[in-house]
Amino acid sequence: QEVWTEEKKLPSEKNLTPVKKISEHKNKTTVKSKLFRTLALPPGANKNFFSLCTGCNECIFSCPYTVLFPVISQKDERSFPFFDPNAKGCHLCYDWPCINACPEDALTMYDVSKTTPKFGKAKGIGKHCINDQTKEKTCDACQLACPIEKTVNFRANLPIFSDSTCTGCGLCVEACPTFPKAIQIKTLNNISIS
Repeated sequence: QEVWTEEKKLPSEKNLTPVKKISEHKNKTTVKSKLFRTLALPPGANKNFFSLCTGCNECIFSCPYTVLFPVISQKDERSFPFFDPNAKGCHLCYDWPCINACPEDALTMYDVSKTTPKFGKAKGIGKHCINDQTKEKTCDACQLACPIEKTVNFRANLPIFSDSTCTGCGLCVEACPTFPKAIQIKTLNNISIS
């Protein structure tokens, strides 16, 4: 990129000359961190995920709810699967088709009876909630959408989310009928795939 200025010449002879080059690398890391701050890795992503994942996209193709999507690394131009729980929630499928589809063991199987994935934590934004407007429990869409019992409760007609059982799957955000949404998922991982 270059910045150009116009030289003073006759009206018919307008020339543009370069003044200075703009650094292309300025604030590059800031942009990356903002880009990925709401993304989460697929269920079962283990600590060696980025070294094991080949970018085959089999997990993306196998997701019956089309939640996963590829993000391309600028470093080596491989794609990695991600999802944004603030846009579309992970359905925590009982048979984990995304994990079963992974040929490289980058995604590790969950025993649902013992543990569930942890993508982040849901937080209510009271001023956007229908119940805040009506001053009564008019809406319970988040509670009905939550796949884990007793994770969403209500206090003063506003939803509160259990620290211990909330997975941050995003199904409550997806079900929320308001705009802007009255729930936001704060993802746990600081992802960098540069």
